Order: sequence, then structure tokens, then C-alpha cells
Amino acid sequence: AMNDSEMNDIGNSYDKICEQWYDFRKNTKINRCVAEFSELLRPGSKVLDVGCGTGYPISAYLVGRGFTVTGIDISERMIEKARRLELKSASFLVRDLLNFHPSEKYDAVIAFDSLWHISHERQREIYAVVSALMNIDGYFLFTHGNKDGSIIGEMFGERFYHSALDLKEVHALLAACGFSVLSSVENYQEETTGDRGLLVIAKKTA
Repeated sequence: AMNDSEMNDIGNSYDKICEQWYDFRKNTKINRCVAEFSELLRPGSKVLDVGCGTGYPISAYLVGRGFTVTGIDISERMIEKARRLELKSASFLVRDLLNFHPSEKYDAVIAFDSLWHISHERQREIYAVVSALMNIDGYFLFTHGNKDGSIIGEMFGERFYHSALDLKEVHALLAACGFSVLSSVENYQEETTGDRGLLVIAKKTA
């Protein structure tokens, strides 16, 4: 089980690899799935980027497409970097998704490689939280693992906790929280940032 101090550990680990991460992402193209997802959104949509990191490339790309972006991340150093981009229609906050209570609702939520850092026993809370943050007819893109359980992975020499639920349960939770799944791809092949266990695009319909 993962508690707040372990969440802090993830924030600290990301703080430590911030420079390497920044250099790596600075030189990667926008993920094709994000570019395609952005085509679904109405002009001027308000987008929440969960686990926005340094703001590049996803938040920067979305701002370039004319959307208003709010980026949240638990790594203070990543958020400092994101703020330095000085993107005019973006704001960046040090926040944990499960304790995020904004005054506005969003037309889209992107959680690229972030939900799998949430503790296994809190994975079931995610979809209700995201649903409550969204306007009806909003779109939700996320990557995730596709097998139930927790693992410790490594990146740039730092250890990172990852967890996921079984795919059937994820689909059931999405449905229970008012989402209809538009696409769900297991073992998604991504030329930009490598393969992912799961890529889901859902629409909030209720």
C-alpha cells in the first residue's frame, strides 16, 4: 500500500531526475495519440494535464492549438520548469489529482503516464475524481498499465512505484462514473515514448 510519504517519494524522485527528464522530453515529438485526441476538442476548450511534468511537450502543444491548459504535478521542480515556459494560456500547480479541488470544470483531461503512480488501493477512486472535474461531453485520455497489481520500476536510476487495476475493472469504473469508452487499446505501440499497457479515450456522457 502506498501512503502520503510514498507519494512524496515519487515527487522527490521526479525532482531528482527533473533535468534528465526535461532534456529527454524537450527532444521528443508530441505523442501521436495526444495530437489525434486534440482533434476531438472544441476550439478554446479548457484542458487539465494531470502529471504535466515540465509542461513540455503536451501542455505546450495544447496551448499552441489554442486551448487553455491547467497542468498539475506532484513534483515542485517540474512545475517550476513548466512555469518558466511562460505559456500565456496555461497555469501550473503543485497538486495531487486525488486532492485537487478547482473552482472550474474542464472540457478535457489528459493523464499521460501519471495515473499508474497512484497507490493501488486508491486506483478505484481515480475515475470518479476525474469525472467530477469534467463537463458533460468532455473527453478523457489516459495511459495506464493493463494488469492488476503493483510494481517498482526504474527510470534514470530512480525507483518509481507503479500500480494498475485489471482492464475489466477499469472499464466498469469508467461506466459507473459516466464515461463511455471510445477507444481502448492494450499494448499500445508508441514511437515517441515507447509502448504502454493501455491507452483509453473516453467521453463523459452522464
